[in-house]
Amino acid sequence: MIVSLFLNIFDMMRILLSFFLIALSQFSFADVNYIRVLFNSNASYEATIAWNQISGNAPILLYGTSKPSEFNFSDSARVIDCNGAKSMNTHFVELKNLKANQRYYFSVKDSEGYSRIYYFSTVPDVPTERLSLIAGGDSRDRSETRRKGNKMVAKVKPHAVLFNGDFTGLDTPKQWVEWFDDWEYSIADDGRVTPLVVTRGNHELSNRSIRNLFHVPNKRIYYDVQFGGTLLNVISLNSEIQKFGRQKLFLRTSLKKHAHFNWQIPQYHRPIRAHVSHKKEMNTEYRNFVPLFEKYKNVRLCLENDSHTCKVTWPIVQSEELGSEEGFIRNDSIGIVYAGEGCWGAPLRVADDSKCWTRNAEAVNQVNWIFVDQAKIEVRTILYENVDEVAELTERTRFEMPEGLSLWTPSNGAVVSIPARR
Repeated sequence: MIVSLFLNIFDMMRILLSFFLIALSQFSFADVNYIRVLFNSNASYEATIAWNQISGNAPILLYGTSKPSEFNFSDSARVIDCNGAKSMNTHFVELKNLKANQRYYFSVKDSEGYSRIYYFSTVPDVPTERLSLIAGGDSRDRSETRRKGNKMVAKVKPHAVLFNGDFTGLDTPKQWVEWFDDWEYSIADDGRVTPLVVTRGNHELSNRSIRNLFHVPNKRIYYDVQFGGTLLNVISLNSEIQKFGRQKLFLRTSLKKHAHFNWQIPQYHRPIRAHVSHKKEMNTEYRNFVPLFEKYKNVRLCLENDSHTCKVTWPIVQSEELGSEEGFIRNDSIGIVYAGEGCWGAPLRVADDSKCWTRNAEAVNQVNWIFVDQAKIEVRTILYENVDEVAELTERTRFEMPEGLSLWTPSNGAVVSIPARR
């Protein structure tokens, strides 16, 4: 009796396995990797999908607003560009006329089959909806460390990552392949991909590196991206080229065009006043960028990197008067907070060059976690080393503090609150 029962169970398992293998055989799989989503213009209505095509021909992107059971997506888009930079076969698809605040599922289909199904979400198109952003850079050399930062992205589910340059150390094909291998850890287990807004750093040896791998809309690597209707304009600048001329004209035009937004946040790689003593002062940025930043009351936060440390300033403005230092003085009512300086995996450097207007500075591995609403910006600094102990959020709970999260809590507090100027 017992033996017969076990045989019946075994036969049922064999039948179920056969059905599974038959179903699986109906679909073969595309050999692609390094999937990423890029916000290069309006994050509510447009996105660029990129991937590395390992084999197979004639790839297209299938996508839709619901997850299909058998790859029967409602829409498709053709490849608009591809290149062989950095020993990869990178393909790009641009999606336009998307719906705001909408989840989009997608898969790459080619002559060999289908990729895994991924998804990303567009952002709301109203300024009344809060935004969550992760900002940082300098992932360069230490793979194990930067993977932890990447895993944190998958855990906290921001609307986007503002990645502020120095992806690799030497800009070689081998290092870029390793970087994209590690960026896969930012993809959640359920296939969620966090969109990127990228900036060039000094270790990207040419503008082409960023253009070829992220398809940014301007070959000089300065552009702007809008979030939440009129809530936020993110301005990506290029600290590795001339700060005057065309780039300064672009900055002036973008700031003026979006002066009615609640907020504008510039990001650029090299800090204007570094908090590591051997780093040079960026006086060209001081002369060409800062006066334009300070002209607009909705610029109250700038994101910087490069120094491989961590700093946040008090609100400051340009000044040479008594009480100033290195051309800035604290002004809580109209000043701009400068945050960042690393460090997403590059070797840490001691923060040995604090100023009288420095809020706090310390050599820690970190990314900034930024909440944006109409009334204020909140900046927290995540210490991501213990990422495996951190509970995972969802898109619905992304503004909660997950269990196990470690925040940088220096003498002046863990939360930098920046109120809107009236």
